[in-house]
Amino acid sequence: MKLLVTVISAAAIISSCSISKNQNQEKMTSVYEIAINQAKGGNVRNFLDTRAKFVEVLGKEPATLNEGKWSPFFAVDQSLKLDEILIGMTHWNSMQGFGETAMKLLPQDVTKNYFASFNPLAYGLLETVDGKSFDMESIKKEGNVIEFAIRKGKTADAFGEKREVFFKSLNHYDGYKFAREFKFYELDAAGAPKLAENTQAVIIVWENAEKFQKAATPIFSSKEYADFSDLIEVKSYFATFATK
Repeated sequence: MKLLVTVISAAAIISSCSISKNQNQEKMTSVYEIAINQAKGGNVRNFLDTRAKFVEVLGKEPATLNEGKWSPFFAVDQSLKLDEILIGMTHWNSMQGFGETAMKLLPQDVTKNYFASFNPLAYGLLETVDGKSFDMESIKKEGNVIEFAIRKGKTADAFGEKREVFFKSLNHYDGYKFAREFKFYELDAAGAPKLAENTQAVIIVWENAEKFQKAATPIFSSKEYADFSDLIEVKSYFATFATK
């Protein structure tokens, strides 16, 4: 249990910051880390201040390719205080690079201070389902709406034909840009990444909030959505804006 806490601590804190690196570092083994964190005790200022100091250290690490953060304006869980939450995502050159950096940074005070400033809501490591690279710059444009969701299938074919039909239907809505699916890795009892059973994350991008909100009602009332949503359990969902 102590090792698990250690690895989660090191890994989760790496994801809520915003830096960019040379994309030439990207390799086929690259992974994307996602962490959804809430300011501890409502102390948003401490959360942001300790994060900023941590960024200065993280920015010197060669294993990070790109990072960003997003502020939510809507969540499935209506009890959450959205102004206290940040969604962070980090592009790593490899699982090995991620692990080595986490272990290196964990003992440092700047890391401990940052980790002590938030409560983790969701965390995982992602790989694209199609095996192709994913450019994080495509979800960092100001004004775009970025949806983040983690879903667990209720059936073996949950992410099959009905998922395809639903996402193809989104092309009919003004403002829809694209969606990318990811395999979802959790940390096991030994602190090692393990592919979560029948679980995928998705990122959906819309041109702006007005078009996103206009499309929401017809989408949620569509047969395509109903057929797909019956097959999944949404573990985490946020609609967000990129923030600097």
